[in-house]
Amino acid sequence: MFKNKYLRTTLASILALPAAAGAQQAAYPQRPIRLIVPVATGGATDIVARIAASRLSQVLGQQMVIDNRAGAGGIIGTELVARAAPDGYTLLFAYASHTIMPFLSRKVPYDPDRDFAAMGLVGASPLVLTVPISLPANNVKELVAMARAKPGAVRAGAPGMGGVGHIAAEIFKQVSETDITTVIYKGGAPAQLALAQSEVHFVFATPPAAMAAIKAGRVKVLATSAQERLPFLPDVPTFAEAGLPGIDVMPWQGFLAPAQTPRAIITQFNGALNGMLKESDMISKLAVAGSDVLTSTPEAMAAKIRKELAYFSRVIKAAKIKPVE
Repeated sequence: MFKNKYLRTTLASILALPAAAGAQQAAYPQRPIRLIVPVATGGATDIVARIAASRLSQVLGQQMVIDNRAGAGGIIGTELVARAAPDGYTLLFAYASHTIMPFLSRKVPYDPDRDFAAMGLVGASPLVLTVPISLPANNVKELVAMARAKPGAVRAGAPGMGGVGHIAAEIFKQVSETDITTVIYKGGAPAQLALAQSEVHFVFATPPAAMAAIKAGRVKVLATSAQERLPFLPDVPTFAEAGLPGIDVMPWQGFLAPAQTPRAIITQFNGALNGMLKESDMISKLAVAGSDVLTSTPEAMAAKIRKELAYFSRVIKAAKIKPVE
């Protein structure tokens, strides 16, 4: 009897080993997570990434280490993640450029859809249409009328070739059916300075980038791409209210992993992310950084990326913007 009991116990222990090993492998995360942020430090995307990573480190119980890999409109950092092991320990903090740059460069070494697994959105930043305080146009209809009266004379300042501000200006041009000249600047600050000095007639910018000039009275805001009026600009209409509902551009941020990352890891991460984004403190911190919380399932984020890829492909083709080498 003792012998049989011993055999049964030993057999049960042996059979339990694979289950225990599987449970240990399924635990995530077991070590620090490397978060590739494909932009330079200090910008809006980097700030939002650091806010999210700091809190996620606490929620997940492992440090999320920021690794800024700027260059080529986000392509350099994004490629690192596309080629990384699909184990959940190298992630990408993606932003709107992810669905724009594939159409602006001939040398994108990855597929923005197939080479990544969506993990969840973090937020989106509405754009504001800013004009010099001296511009006689006081609303969108008057700006459109000005552009139609003198084709090519109205100039849009774009904070960087292929950036969301540039693409938003092209969308404005297409939706309003106007002939507008686009002037490319090397960043948001030079574009805002040119606007304040009336070198250009309007600039699409994120609220944080434009707020100093707005508060100083150097520029005025005609409309915002948000779905509802912004609480800190309650008198500014949305584009839908202003008569141009086709301008629906909201630069987003979110987490992507390499394709083939296990579903269990994606599900766990998404749950932690969405739970964190419901916290009032996180909502406030992201709002200060100019980002409205935007939660999603992995499937919804993947669908958004595919939709934007199709949309921006059409916009960039219609704008006749040629991809660079």
